Amino acid sequence: MNISSEKKSFIVDKIRKSGTFSKAPTSNSLLQYLFEETLKGTDLKEKLIEIDFFGESENVDKSNPRVRVNVYNLRKKLTSYYEKEGKNDTWQLVIDKGQYQVRFLAKNPKERFLKMRKPGILIPYLLLFVVLFLFALNSMPKKPPVLWRSFLSNNTTTTLFVGDVFGIIGKTATGSIGWNRDYGINDLEEFYQFCENKPELASNLKASNYSYTNGMAAVSTQRLTLLFKDYEKEFHIRFSMQSTIADIKDGNSIYIGPIKNNNKFVHFFNEKSPYFKIDGERLLFSNHPTIRDTVLNLNSDGTESDYAIVSKIPGPNNSEQFIFFSSHDFGVRSTVEYFTNTDSIEHFTEKYLKTKNHFTAVFLTKGVSRNNTDLDLIWAVAH
Repeated sequence: MNISSEKKSFIVDKIRKSGTFSKAPTSNSLLQYLFEETLKGTDLKEKLIEIDFFGESENVDKSNPRVRVNVYNLRKKLTSYYEKEGKNDTWQLVIDKGQYQVRFLAKNPKERFLKMRKPGILIPYLLLFVVLFLFALNSMPKKPPVLWRSFLSNNTTTTLFVGDVFGIIGKTATGSIGWNRDYGINDLEEFYQFCENKPELASNLKASNYSYTNGMAAVSTQRLTLLFKDYEKEFHIRFSMQSTIADIKDGNSIYIGPIKNNNKFVHFFNEKSPYFKIDGERLLFSNHPTIRDTVLNLNSDGTESDYAIVSKIPGPNNSEQFIFFSSHDFGVRSTVEYFTNTDSIEHFTEKYLKTKNHFTAVFLTKGVSRNNTDLDLIWAVAH
């Protein structure tokens, strides 16, 4: 039984506008791309999709599972659509396992007729029921992802703590007076201790009255704002250098920023993560029942690679903490993007969390000129 290109386009458009796909932008766009390339007769391969759809370079790592993961998610969305909204559709769109081309199957007309046949007198009532049901469905708030449910569905306030760094006013590399950063000095107490130990330098230095952060703060804050706005939630914003332990204990917390700024979330992470501990520039992994003890050096060049730690842990006073650490800025940017994307959140939850609510994951972020980043997952341990 033949089907015209116009009819195929109508079917794809209907699926993309469905409730199942309207909240899954990546699957939505990927479906349209695979359909259009199938119509053109393109020999769809994993590498071609990686380059053409995801915009990666031709020397992309063949072991990168991004295409397989996203097509797997797309097939799940199609299954969900035909189990619910599309169960009475005449045609079914299929992407066979191991393939990327789109094809269309005609459903059994007799079976559909038997399912849909109802006494004529009930039709107006059925239509009224459908209208009322759709109205109620659209009025219901969206169900937030499991990973973010405690932040998006309760009445507890959330504060985003942006990791900034302490600065010193003194002579710069050019010989002028300006703002300087020393990772060995992270607050006033350490600054005064340095001046006491180095009195010959103290007269030429003073503590800066402002701290510093970078593009990570703006990009990550934007991604988190879009996620919270999608569920009609808001959060407060504070800088970590200007925050106290009491501030952190007041509701749920999100931290985005560096590890090497003596921030208070390292303490909370070390206290609540059962297997991981941060010790300076080292990440210690121990006491796991099945995985051997390991030490990871977090120091990277910061030019084309960056280690990032993402952890969701229980916070004080029955709160929750979502922490995004990295040695440099683009590790945080990449992992915040990953954990605010609907499809990647769903994939991570199903594969690594199962029934658990808390976890720690370690990523190696790679990217040319700190852009076009790609994530390699090193560890993902639920607890």
